[in-house]
Amino acid sequence: MKTYFALLGMALCMSASSYAQTEKVVPSEIKSVTVYKAGAQIEREARVSLATGQTLVKLTGLSPYINKESIRVAGDGSFTILSVQHQNDFLNELGRSAEMEDLTQKMESLRSKIEEEETWVKIISGKLDFLQANKAVAGKEQTISPEAFKSLNTIYGANVEQLNLDLLARNRNIVAHNKELDKLRNQQATLNNRSDLPSGTLLVTVDSRSASPVRLSFSYRVANASWSPSYDMRFMGLDKPLKVTHKANISQNTGVDWKDVNLVLSTAQTDVSATLPVLMPLYMRFYDANLRKALSGRMPGMEVQEMAMFEAAPQVRIRGLSSIDENSPLYIVDGVPRNDISDLDPNGISSIQVLKDASATAVYGSRAVNGVVVVTTKRGGEDLSVPLTITARGETSSAFMVEALQTVASNNKATIVAYKEAELKADFAYQAVPKLAPHVFLIGKIGDWYQADLLNGEANIYLENAYVGHTYIDTDAYSDTLELSFGVDNNLSIKREKMTEFSENQFIGSNRKETLAFKLSLRNNKSYPVEVEVFDQLPISTLKEIQVEALELSGAQWDATSGKLLWKVKLNPNASRDLTLKYSVRYPKDKRVNATQ
Repeated sequence: MKTYFALLGMALCMSASSYAQTEKVVPSEIKSVTVYKAGAQIEREARVSLATGQTLVKLTGLSPYINKESIRVAGDGSFTILSVQHQNDFLNELGRSAEMEDLTQKMESLRSKIEEEETWVKIISGKLDFLQANKAVAGKEQTISPEAFKSLNTIYGANVEQLNLDLLARNRNIVAHNKELDKLRNQQATLNNRSDLPSGTLLVTVDSRSASPVRLSFSYRVANASWSPSYDMRFMGLDKPLKVTHKANISQNTGVDWKDVNLVLSTAQTDVSATLPVLMPLYMRFYDANLRKALSGRMPGMEVQEMAMFEAAPQVRIRGLSSIDENSPLYIVDGVPRNDISDLDPNGISSIQVLKDASATAVYGSRAVNGVVVVTTKRGGEDLSVPLTITARGETSSAFMVEALQTVASNNKATIVAYKEAELKADFAYQAVPKLAPHVFLIGKIGDWYQADLLNGEANIYLENAYVGHTYIDTDAYSDTLELSFGVDNNLSIKREKMTEFSENQFIGSNRKETLAFKLSLRNNKSYPVEVEVFDQLPISTLKEIQVEALELSGAQWDATSGKLLWKVKLNPNASRDLTLKYSVRYPKDKRVNATQ
C-alpha cells in the first residue's frame, strides 16, 4: 500500500510539473518602422526556445507609449497564442543613450577634478596660515641676529609667493571646471533622459505541443513620432529637367532608439476606424444660417458649431463623446434617420432629445456611437423621403520605402533622410517687375506636378549648385501648374527710370493733366539668347472724373481690367533693348489723387 501511494504521489508531481507554466524573458529586435505624420508602427521579431506546454514569454525593453489596441502578435504555426497583455514595468527602466552616458562620464570626471582642486586649496591655505603663524612668533622675539632674520625672510618670502600663485591657479581651475560643468548640465537638459521611463512589456502566453525554437513576430503603434517632407529643387539648365530630392525630417521620442531598421514613410491616417463606411446619395439643399442661433443652448449636452467655410453647414456635436472618425451624431427626424439637419426650419422644430452612450446604441445600434439627436417637427414627418447618408472623410495615402537601413535616436531631434530622387519636366521663363525690383528672376513652371508625389513642405531652391533661397510648397494652393522662383539671374539686368523730359503737369480749364513717362532698359550678358517677360502697370480709374490715357506702350499687352502690362522681349547675346511707358492722368485741379505712378 505504501508503495502504491508513493507511485501515485510521483505521478501527480510529474503531472503537475508537466502543466506548470514556464516563464521566459526574451529580448526582441526592431525589423521595420512605418512612420506616419503622427505616430509610428513598429515591427519586431523575437526568437525563443519553447518547452512543451504553456510558456509565459515576457517581451521587454519596449516603448512605454504603446497603443494597446494596436498590438498584433503572430507565430510560425508551431504553437498557439493563448493571451497577450501589455504593461509598463516601472521596476525595469529603459537604458540611457550613448550620448547621455558620455555626458554623465564627463560630468563625473569634472566633479572629481573640482573636488581635487578644492582639496589642494585647503592644503595651500593651511600652509599659508602656518607661515603666517610662524612669522608672528618670530616677530615677538626680543632679539634676532641679522643672519637669522635674513634666512627667515628668504624662506617666508619665497614660500608665500609660490603658495599664493599656486592658490590663484587652483581657484581659476575650479571656476573653469564649474563653467564646463554648467555647459554639460545644459546639454543634458536638452536630451531625453530615459532613465525615468518604464520599460514597456508584452506578456504573451503560448502553448506548444513540442519543445522547439520558434520565431515570434509582433507589431504595435506608438505615439511621439512623426515625419514631414522637404525638398531640394535644382535648376540645371533651361533645356534640362528639374532635379528634385525628396527628404524626410523624422523625429521620435518613444524611449527606444531605432537602430539599423527598414523605414517606411506613410501619409496614411492612423486614427481610422475598422468599420467600413457606407456611402449613400448626397442630397444638395439650402441650409438656414439661423439654425445655429435656434439650437445653441436649446438642449443640454449639445452644441452647434459654425464651419469655417461659408459654404459648409453648421455641425452638431454631443459633449462628452468623441470618435476616431467623424464625430457627427446620428439624426432622427420624425422617426427617420437623416444625414444632417441643416435644411430644417428652426421655427418648425417641436422638440429635440439627445441620446448618448448605451441609451443610444441600444436603440439605434453602431450607427449611434457618436450619439443621437432625435428631432420632432411640427409637421409630424413630411420629410420621410430623405434617406440616411453616412460619410467618412479620408485621403489618398502614399508610402515611401527608404532603401538603406536607418538609425533614428529617441531624442526628439530631426533625422533627415533622402528617400527619393526625381526629375520633373518644367518650363522656365525669365520675368521682371522693374517697378518693384530692379532684378530679373528665373521662374520654373511645373505642369502635372501632382504626379510627382509632392506633399506640403518646405523646399530649398538651388540654381545649379548655388543656394538661392527657400519656399513652401502648398499643394492645396495650386491647380494645374506649380510655379517656383529660382532667384535672381545676375547675367540679366533691368532698370526703370523716369523720363523727366517727357513728364509734365498741365492745367486745362478746371482739370489738371499729369503726363508721366518711364524708360525700361534691359540687357542680356549671357552667351545665348533669352526671352524676358516684363511686367508693369497703368493706373485704373474708379471714378469718371479721373481719366487715364495710354500714350506709348511699346507694343505691350494691356489688360484694361487689371491695368497689367506685359512685354515679351527677346534679347540676343550681349544685346540691350529699351521700352517706353507713357500715359496721362486727368482729374479736377481742386482734387488730389492717391497715386499716379
